[in-house]
Amino acid sequence: MKLTLPRKRTLLAWHRWVGFASALFLVILSLTGLLLNHTEFFKLDAIQVRNDFILSRYGMEPATSVRAYRIQPDANLAHLGGQLFYNSQALCSATQPKGIIHGEHFTAIATAEHLIYLTREGALIEQVGASQLPYHELLAVGLTAEGQAVLIGDTGNWLPDADWINFQEYSGAYQVEPLAAIALPTEELDALLTAFQGAGVPLYRVLLDLHSGRLFGWGGRTLMDLSALAILLLISSGISGWLRKSRQPPTHRST
Repeated sequence: MKLTLPRKRTLLAWHRWVGFASALFLVILSLTGLLLNHTEFFKLDAIQVRNDFILSRYGMEPATSVRAYRIQPDANLAHLGGQLFYNSQALCSATQPKGIIHGEHFTAIATAEHLIYLTREGALIEQVGASQLPYHELLAVGLTAEGQAVLIGDTGNWLPDADWINFQEYSGAYQVEPLAAIALPTEELDALLTAFQGAGVPLYRVLLDLHSGRLFGWGGRTLMDLSALAILLLISSGISGWLRKSRQPPTHRST
């Protein structure tokens, strides 16, 4: 079947644009394939990736998600990925702290759903849940004029006793000061991230997931699949065009 000139131009334009669209993915497939084929030579298993974007693709919270607070002159409390850390030591699962209250023998960390009691050295004593508290959700932590903590909950305001076991309803004046976050020094931040994320993600794993498109979820896999199909179509259409042209009788120019 002989192609007309307009149809031939349409086919050539389609062939060209499909080639352009799939070229980037073909380059990615080729480069990642070459690197993965020489994993031992490049030591891809020994290289750890700590890039925030890459870590987020594997469900790991980036460094920008860290919220840290000074809890002792030489110690910090940090919240990352739904966990609380005393310096780089994991304490428990919890939401963002709303207040840090220092008692005589322990420190109380108040979150929306829990009261968490620590020793002055940062060891976890107990985590008290909403079923043992006089409110369902803590909204804020305030201070009376005498400096006593007031727990402002959805069912009212409450004063804890000296041992933070019993709570008395309070209707007096108080002042709320937001908990001030601090910036962690680089070494302390790295120690915290290592405790939470481990060493990172091996470069071999990242390249393998990039090669297959899994690094970008179902969308990445779909694009890689479509690119592979486009390349197969380009090859088949190119071969079929060459075969069709080779079967045509040679043309002779008249002199």
